[in-house]
Amino acid sequence: MTQPPYGYGPTGPGGRPIPPRPGYGAPQGPPSYRPGYGAPGYPPQYGHPGYQQPGYPPAGYGQPQGYRPPPMPYGPPGRQPPPRRKRGGGFTAFLLVVLFLVVGGLVRYGVRHGFDLEAGTGGLAPSFTFTPTSGAAAPAETGTNPLLTDSNGALVPASCDYAPWGTAEAKARAFFESAARCLESAWKPLLEKNQLPYQSPALSVTATTDGITTPCTGSTSNFAAFYCAANKTIYMPISQLQTDIFKDNWVVYLSVFAHEFGHHVQAQSGILKKANSDRVDAGVRSAKGLELSRRVELQANCFDGMYIGVSNKAGSLSAGQVTVAKRDAYGRGDGPGDMRDHGSSQHGGEWFELGLDRNRTAQCNTFTASASDVS
Repeated sequence: MTQPPYGYGPTGPGGRPIPPRPGYGAPQGPPSYRPGYGAPGYPPQYGHPGYQQPGYPPAGYGQPQGYRPPPMPYGPPGRQPPPRRKRGGGFTAFLLVVLFLVVGGLVRYGVRHGFDLEAGTGGLAPSFTFTPTSGAAAPAETGTNPLLTDSNGALVPASCDYAPWGTAEAKARAFFESAARCLESAWKPLLEKNQLPYQSPALSVTATTDGITTPCTGSTSNFAAFYCAANKTIYMPISQLQTDIFKDNWVVYLSVFAHEFGHHVQAQSGILKKANSDRVDAGVRSAKGLELSRRVELQANCFDGMYIGVSNKAGSLSAGQVTVAKRDAYGRGDGPGDMRDHGSSQHGGEWFELGLDRNRTAQCNTFTASASDVS
């Protein structure tokens, strides 16, 4: 069992998009549960919850060929109890039950507290962008978290000099490291203002997912960009960013990264700890558990929008780039046949736009929003 990941969804094997099929057709067979966020489909509406829609469609940014959103819950799937034997084997059955209870307890503890159940399994170690510092424990709260009850909790615009984007590993790493510095300078003061601890995330930028072992995904290489709370690391595999589709529109990659950094903000503030605990109690794949997952993901969309908005106000992003990021936000989400753990593409775009327009963490409080706004 592993600690749950958070983030955008993968493409097919080898980092290539899954062969195209019309729209978001239901998969043939059970859905593929993988860590990540759904791929773009670009539905034709904008507007955040409770606000009038601007009225401009995403012209010129049609649905990319080859996308199919295969989201995965950010909690572990759990284990089925051993099959009941009709007769005999009483002692063996007893041992199996004891083993199940012990493993289940470890999983619950790991999900709630970030315990690394895969420690020592090897793999490529992430490189820290910053020197981690220890701090006080954050309150395990969601809707009443100090970060979300601060009515004036805004990011301050600051000009950022992003390193040039490129698909070569060294160039992409330099780009994301420059983005990490900008995101930290935006979020750290707000956390400190609310007397919340802050520790810089680690950053892993690799050409592919081959050989990457994480405490959230184990040894599987089937993952895309995501945040792992167990080791406070943002993973950005270049092969999974759909660069053949987005080309040099680097604001899309910046927005994906800002979404994952938003999960780190949730972890630092104590939001993730409480959400994880509540989801385990409810059942990670239960209706309540999936709703909690959507609240987590849609809030990260809102935090993403906050950062993109202030980057524009500071002159680091153009109005055209903001439009591209907005269209992308409206193009990601759960489709028919998916597990419904990230929210609809419409709601994903609405929460992004709410953060973009309002720049207030209190407006991003998905945990006090109605269920209809996080469906």
